[in-house]
Amino acid sequence: MNQRKTEISKGVDYILIIVYFILLAIGLLAIFAVTYKDGDPVLQSFIGYKTDYSKQFYYACVAMILGLFIILTDSKFFPATANLWYAGGILLLLLVFPFHSAVKGTESIIRLGGFQFQPAEFCKISVALALAKYLSLPEMDFSKPKSQLIAAIITLVPAVLTVLQKETGLALVFFAFFLVMFREGLPPIYIVIGFVAAALVITTLLVDKNILAIILTVITAIVIFFSQRQIKRDKGLLVKIILIWLLCVGVQRFGVPFYSHMFLKNIR
Repeated sequence: MNQRKTEISKGVDYILIIVYFILLAIGLLAIFAVTYKDGDPVLQSFIGYKTDYSKQFYYACVAMILGLFIILTDSKFFPATANLWYAGGILLLLLVFPFHSAVKGTESIIRLGGFQFQPAEFCKISVALALAKYLSLPEMDFSKPKSQLIAAIITLVPAVLTVLQKETGLALVFFAFFLVMFREGLPPIYIVIGFVAAALVITTLLVDKNILAIILTVITAIVIFFSQRQIKRDKGLLVKIILIWLLCVGVQRFGVPFYSHMFLKNIR
């Protein structure tokens, strides 16, 4: 019996579990403080599944049961079924389009009776499992463009489906997986392009697009001026700089306003 307890508790990060319960308690208290009405019985309102904090309490209980299941499950189970989890997540995202319910301006929720389910949230976990399994393959060579492309597809497919569901904020979470790829050997240029694209979206909200195009052109000219020696040794560098400039200006003038509009719409 003692040996069994040792096996179950082996590898468990108790500090992380304590932090989880602290954050959970803070979240419940915050929801309770905002939505509680004077005169409502506290205990009954918590177990009645009619208030926001009551529903959150039950969701937390379900999450703890799932967490216990994960701890007791053989660790080999999740890598072995990662592709199935990913396929299930994509299927759920596709089911949103014919079966979605409009809830508070979003169209990414499936309603099952009194239960509301957002597949994009579940898909975050399935993408993490699938990407982790792919990157941990023994024959994986992440320096090859083919491997990088497959990893990007694993991440971008659910992100695109989430954007089509008008959930740009949730879609941005999937792009965080590129930081994991960067640790695995993804060239820094892709990370730079991603941050530049994000900066363009934010800047377009604040600066006129014509002025921004002039600023981008001036920055490109400065980069070319200070890179003259490298350009003399490698003529292709100049072509790359110009292509990046054309891409930034083109996206800024045509693509970014569209995504900025979607971003603002989702915020509202």
